[in-house]
Formats: sequence, C-alpha cells, structure tokens
Amino acid sequence: MNPPTMAAVRTVLGSGAFDTEWYEAQAGTTFADLSAAVRHYLEHGRPAGLSPHPLFVPERFRPQRWDRDRTDPLVTYLRGADHWGAATSPLFDPASLGDLRSADRSPLVAFLEDDGPGAALPLAPDAGWLRDGVTLTDVREALRAELREPGDDTTWDARPAADTVSGLVSVVVVDCGTTKDVTAALDAIARAARAGEEQPAQPVEVLLVAPAERRQAVVGLALARLARNEVRVVPAPADLSLSAAVDEAAHEARGEHVLLMSARHTFREGTLRDWLAALTESGAAAVHPVVLGDDLLVGDAGVAYPPNGKDPVPFLRGVHPDSVPWPARFPVPGAPAPLLARTASVRAVRGPGRPRALWADIDLSQRLAAHEERPVVVVSDLVAGRSADGGFGDTAEPSADLSAFRAAWRRVPAGSADLFGAFGLAPVFTGLAALTVPDQPESWTRALWLSAPGMSANLEVREAPPALRWAIKTAMPADERARQWGDFHFAGSLAAALRGLGQQVVVDYGPNDGRETSYRDDVVLMLRGLRAAQLPADVTSVLWVISHPDQVTADELAGYDLRYAASLTWSRATSARWDLPVLPLLQCTDSSRFYIDDEPVEEVVGKAVLVGNSRGKARPVAVHAVSSGMPVAVYGSRWEPFLPPEVIAGIYVPNEIARRYYRSAAWALNDHWPDMRDLGFVSNRVFDVLASGGRLLTDDVEGLDELFRPVWPERGLARFTTPEELHAVLAEGSDAWYDDAALRALSDHVRSEHGFGARAAVLLEDVLAHRAGAVFGR
Repeated sequence: MNPPTMAAVRTVLGSGAFDTEWYEAQAGTTFADLSAAVRHYLEHGRPAGLSPHPLFVPERFRPQRWDRDRTDPLVTYLRGADHWGAATSPLFDPASLGDLRSADRSPLVAFLEDDGPGAALPLAPDAGWLRDGVTLTDVREALRAELREPGDDTTWDARPAADTVSGLVSVVVVDCGTTKDVTAALDAIARAARAGEEQPAQPVEVLLVAPAERRQAVVGLALARLARNEVRVVPAPADLSLSAAVDEAAHEARGEHVLLMSARHTFREGTLRDWLAALTESGAAAVHPVVLGDDLLVGDAGVAYPPNGKDPVPFLRGVHPDSVPWPARFPVPGAPAPLLARTASVRAVRGPGRPRALWADIDLSQRLAAHEERPVVVVSDLVAGRSADGGFGDTAEPSADLSAFRAAWRRVPAGSADLFGAFGLAPVFTGLAALTVPDQPESWTRALWLSAPGMSANLEVREAPPALRWAIKTAMPADERARQWGDFHFAGSLAAALRGLGQQVVVDYGPNDGRETSYRDDVVLMLRGLRAAQLPADVTSVLWVISHPDQVTADELAGYDLRYAASLTWSRATSARWDLPVLPLLQCTDSSRFYIDDEPVEEVVGKAVLVGNSRGKARPVAVHAVSSGMPVAVYGSRWEPFLPPEVIAGIYVPNEIARRYYRSAAWALNDHWPDMRDLGFVSNRVFDVLASGGRLLTDDVEGLDELFRPVWPERGLARFTTPEELHAVLAEGSDAWYDDAALRALSDHVRSEHGFGARAAVLLEDVLAHRAGAVFGR
C-alpha cells in the first residue's frame, strides 16, 4: 500500500467516524493519538481487514473491492452522500433513517451527529441475533468487557459437568477465529432457532470455541455479549486440540442436546426444531444434514468407506443435489459436522486416543453410534451450507491425526455396501490412502459415484420419450445473488418444463461448470449469456444463445451438436455467415406464473412500472419516463445514482407475483441492451408482460412484428425509438393502444405458443433425433 494522502487523513479525522478504541482492540496495540491511528488504518489496517468504527466494515460497504480500491472505502463513503441504500455494518443499515435523508451528509455521519451513542442502532437483517435496542454505548462496553475477561483456561476434567436443562440445545461452534466467523455463526443459529409464527423459537445457548489469542475475533466476541441468546466462549489454547476443546464445551453445555458445527456452516433448510424431531423420530445416535458446498454441489451426505479401504470418503461429494432421488432418512457409517446428538452421550465418549482435529468429528459420530448401538442418520430435509473448508479439516499434524483415526477404527463401521445399494450405486474409488500422503489431501481417497448396471434407486417403467439426464449450464453465481439474475428464473422454468416431459434435469451455476460428476449427464444445454461453457466428452451438447451474442464465436458454435438463438434475424444471419446451422428458439414465459391475475397492486395503479436492475447505467426507458412527468415506480437495485428516490419503489419483486404488477400498472416498461435490440433478441420480459395481460411499452426491436403478427393489436405493440416517441406514447395513455380484448388475445397466444413447455418440447424432439442419428432439421 502507498502511504495515505493528507486529504484522505483529513477526511477521516474530520468525520467523527473513526473509533480509536475499537480500532486498537483489533490492531492489538495503542496509538499516541487519533491521527496516528487513522494513518495506521489507512496504510495497514484496511488491507488486513480491520474496521475503523463499529458502524463501518470496509468489506461490507465494498464487498468486491474493499482491499484493492485505490481510495480507502471509508474515504469513498465519507465523500459521497448517496449511500442511503448501503448497509455498512451488521449494526448499521440506513434504510430506516428516513428523517435524515435530506441532510447533505453520509448516513453514518448524519446518525453520529444527530442521534449519538445512546440511540438504538439501525441493525441490518443479518444482525437479528442481537438484542433489541442495542446502542453504541452498549457495543463499547461489551468490547471493554471482552478485553478485560479473556476467559477461564482451566480444563474440563477439573470441574464437575454442568447440569442439563430439558429442551435446551447447546450449539458448539468451532473455529471462531475471526469476527466474521463469530457474527456469521450467530446469525445462522438465530435464523435456525426461529420456528415460524405458530411456534416459539427453539431455546438455545451458544458455546464459541475461540483461540486463546483472540485479537482477530475480539470484536465479534464482544458483540456476542449482546446476543439474544446466552453466548459463552470456550478458550482453545494453542496446545489444546480441537477435539479437547469440544470435550470442554460438552462438559460446560447445559443443553439436553449438543449441535456441533463449524463457523463456516449455514442452515439452508430445516429449523433446529426440525433437527430435534429428526433425532427423536429416527432413533439415531446422531443426525446429520445434506451439506452443500460453495458451488451448491453436494459436499457430503455423511461418509462411506471403500470395500477394502480405511479412509472415510464424503458420500456423494460433487454430485448435483437435484440429480439424487433422496430417501427421507438413511443410515451412514459416520458423518462430519454438523452433528446433533444427546449431550450425555457426547460426554460419555470423551477421552484420549482421538484425532486432534482432522476427522475428529467423524470419529465422534462413529463413537456415538457404537456407544448407543444406534446409527448415524442423514436427514435429507435438513440442508446445510459450507462456505469453505475449516474446523475439523484444519490441522497442523495430519500424520498424527490419521494415525489416531486408523488406530481407533482398525475395523471401519459397517453399512457402506447397504448405503450404495440403497442409492443404486457401484462407486469406483480412486486416489491414495491418506496415511501414505498425509500432506496431500487433494490426493486422498475419493469416489466416482457410478450407477450400478441395471439398477436405480427409484426404478420406473417409462414409455417414450426416454428419461435423459440434462444439465442446464448458466453463468450465475452460486449464492443468493443468483436470484437477481434473469437466468435463475429462466433456467428453473425450463428445467421444470423438461421434467414435465419425463426428463431428469439439474441446473448448474457458474462455479460448478466443470464438475467432476458430469459423466452422469446425457445432455448439456448451455444458456449462453456472459460466458462460454466447458463441455464433457460424452454428451449431446446444445447451445442456446439468449444474450450477449457479440461474444459468441464460430469456434464456440462449432463445438456444439445443436445450436439455437433467441433471435429470428441473428440465427439466420449467423447460419449464413459461418455455415453452421443455428435455429431460432426465442425466449419465452412461464405460463404457470405469468397469466392474467386481476388482484390489484394498488401502489402501481396509474403508474408506469419497471421491474429490473439498473445494470449500472442510466437506462433510457426509466430516465426518459421519469422526465416525461408520468408517475413511475421502479423496482430493482443500483438505481440511486440515476433516479430520484421517490421513484425507486423497492429492490425486488418476487417472480411469483410479478404478473400482478404488470397487469395493475398503466404501462409495463421494457428496454433491451443495444446489441440485443439491434440483433433481434427479444427480451423475456416482453413475453412475461404480454402473458400477464400487461400494457407493454418497449423499445423497438427487430422481429417483433413477425413474432406476434397472429394477434397484432390494431396499432401494434406500443414501442418507441427516441425519448420524444416515448413521451408521446406515455402522453396518449395505454387505452389508446390496448383494449382488454387485445390484451387477453395476446396473453392466450403467448402462453400457448411461447411458453417454456413449447420450447422444451422442441429441445427434446431435436435432441432425441440427433441421438438417434436422424438428419437434424425443421
């Protein structure tokens, strides 16, 4: 990092948004004065991920570039006044500070100057685990208490075990090494403890296993003192193994049950009450969820063992979860964390001879099964996520841990063969015995999860068409951001339509493009948007260009067996230019979601509505509609720099009810990327709006006339090419363009001729013809 500029230092010094005590706690040192602390932060603290104030976390404000921006994120924030939509910390979401919006200041500065340290903090949604009414004064006092009280370092065997409380769950979180670990874990636990409106939250206590040197986690541990549920810290000195720290936590636990998890685990499906019910109803010694990795492929569904091997192998790792016919519950030889078990049993199996860290959770599960003479059970309705490897995978002594595991389990637990048979698998195990290459985990035993010849977990007799295994490839990120992508709904609706035709379908996100289990696929269908795909060697490959056609090359097209494009004109021109058949297959609508629904959305009645993100640009249809004087409601993200705040009606409209917004509005606005418009790629929003009986107003795009000619309204669809034309159409009013009969005719036509069912039928027919060796063509 370059030394900080004087201007940057002055900006921070004059803001009141730098908390020296807060920063010193993370830096592990003291500074002569505020100026010295600010300079240290700007030069050293920000790159190390330190926070300058309880209400400002650089990574939260600039999640993609917080450690690389030339200008420090805090300086960027302080120099702008348009950050009212940006939560800068779990403790500070300015969305609720409407009274301060008129101030020509950053939200944080406005709050600090006008409300002060005794005001309740505007918490972000992921801080729901904190008590109500937390103030800056509370936060600072909690930090001081954490710095004064490092914890009791005596070991568990010197004290009597805690008495347990019926109905209470003790959640033991290992590897709480950073503030982010602590806060993420507490948020995940709080969400899982909620049981819905009909039932009270599950009572929990949380025991955080944190390193004795806790500087990296000190802020999170301070905030943990302000949690709704009781939180205690279990120190883990450097000479204390992780398994011993878990023993310590179980000794202190007051819950009737213990849930062991990593700070990197999340709960995707299933509440803690569901976990408890599964443990009781299954009669298991411990229950374990299906765990998904960052790429949303299976991380593990318990562990299994090779017929002649000693290493536990994560069951179904790398398999797409939608490709598995999951039983509701099934026994496994063992399982890693997360694990829910009875506290008394966890205490009973403590002792020496266990791995210090590596596979210590698997060892624990197998000990519990042996002790209770009941199985470890995976419950498929319980789904957890894992953001990264950690916890019981981290160890400085792999050889010692592997030796300890091998010594404890000279005869591996039974059940693997039955497990493979229940799923119709004949796995092939590859790699090396872990004990022979302890420092090369990437080389350890793994499996190809092959179907057994002539077997299936759920055998079905089908008439034609045959059930092929389809993988729909997309460029979407494998996290919640995907829901903001049009591809998310497009791929999901197409998958549902293909399944309705008897096909087996999974949707792959960008990160699992080259997943190892692609050998299970028969057909790969790439929804070509922002990137190309990697193609497995032995599949029928299908390309459907739905956006960004300028990025598609002749070489890419040549790699596919079948090629389609969502444009009448581009498909014809490209076929002629490169002598490669590209057939038109236009975008479409989900007829099960988009239909005429006359339940009104009062907030958009009489307005022009646009549902969509800004794409980081001042989209003409929105900007010019607002300048016309027409009442406008825009739903989407990143609009603040381009539109007045009163026009931005919300961030997101659920796809399931978007039809009501389109139908209720005076106009449903749409525009295209310039290249998409010029090349005739009609957006799927055109189809969605018309299917919903909405009054479409769109920029003119090549091919619209030809596409809807059978039900063309008297004046055609309402279109514009210039701002003046847009203003003129808006001024006329939608009744001048559409009557109810025309809207209903358009809806019927689009839903029957341009639904995902129609597109899926074309794809399936052509794929079957190609696989049969027939001449391809329509």
